[in-house]
Amino acid sequence: MKNGTLVVFKKEMARFLGDKRLFFTTVILPGLMVFIMYSIMGNSMSSLLKDSVDKQYDTYVVNMPVAVSKLVKESNFDVKEISADEIDGTRSKLKSKEADLLVVFPENFDESIATFGQKDREIPSVEIYYYSSNIVSSAAFNKMTVLLDEMEQGISNVFDINPDEDNIVYDVATNEDTTGTLFASILPMVLLMLIYSSCMAIAPESIAGEKERGTFAAMLLTPVPRGQIALGKVLALSVMALLGGISSCVGTILSMPSFMGDVMDSGEGMSISLSAYTAGDYAGLIVIILSTVILFITIISVLSAYAKTVKEASTLVLPVMLLVLFAGLSSMYSSEAKTEIYWYFIPILNSVQSLIGIFARSASAVNIAVSAGVNVVVSAMGMLILRKMFNSEKIMFAR
Repeated sequence: MKNGTLVVFKKEMARFLGDKRLFFTTVILPGLMVFIMYSIMGNSMSSLLKDSVDKQYDTYVVNMPVAVSKLVKESNFDVKEISADEIDGTRSKLKSKEADLLVVFPENFDESIATFGQKDREIPSVEIYYYSSNIVSSAAFNKMTVLLDEMEQGISNVFDINPDEDNIVYDVATNEDTTGTLFASILPMVLLMLIYSSCMAIAPESIAGEKERGTFAAMLLTPVPRGQIALGKVLALSVMALLGGISSCVGTILSMPSFMGDVMDSGEGMSISLSAYTAGDYAGLIVIILSTVILFITIISVLSAYAKTVKEASTLVLPVMLLVLFAGLSSMYSSEAKTEIYWYFIPILNSVQSLIGIFARSASAVNIAVSAGVNVVVSAMGMLILRKMFNSEKIMFAR
């Protein structure tokens, strides 16, 4: 019994170690991909946080007090003093990201602090307006709040910051802005993984599975050109995966209001709203999903045609899954789509950037068109590779 176990163990280990491809994809590749993924994620997060903290904040101030001016000069606030008549215009600049912060001090703020402790003294209020959908504006708000809090520490209740009165809303982000930011940071990753899972669930079985069972040989011996067989396979798989992807997409989007309702309804009147998205946004979403499905199906089909078994095909598509996961995770570190056109020439990553733009309501029709076009072109190249593989007896009849 012991000898038999040892013989089987040696046989399996020899097979495993003798197959360099299996050893690499099973032992080396997973650890390598995780190392690369987390290294890039860590560097991206550090860079993002460093940029938001070290940036010179474009800060507009009304009635700048002398006491505060000294503190601000020692920090990284680029202060521009404005009059009270310019408050509404500056709040609009916050939403367009032309400004990071608006601070409104009451008149005679210095005198109010100097007379602290006198009877019936009115406590001055400082109003700080910011745009929470912009990470830089949020960082500026937090830093200014801390700065003013530290200033007040030496004297009890010298002034109030953002007093809760007269129904004033200091965060200029609307429900639609909040919805866009939330969706842009979560849904691209979720959708990409759902789409890829749908593709991975059917493609390996359809190609590698038939090779493993021997039924592919009979199909290839028919009078139908093998290029047409490959195309028919990819189209059929794309339709099935697309249906699964659209179903997952609709279910995910419709569940978001109830799923995130408790988080968003925080007593400040903020809630998730789907009304901000137009027919054009949904059309762009469908175009990106369709082109991404075709791309994923083509990639997985090529890998499945190369594999001898479904198990081997599942192993070969693992690196692509990790790549998709990493690309999707990149959306969590930025709720704003890249504006540089070259981002949209990179397969998979272009789909992520397009989805971010669509959900953040800042999508460019040109960028969406470029992303879809690149995905289709890469898929066409993959189809040519798949056609050549189907014509290869060595690959299609490998055992």
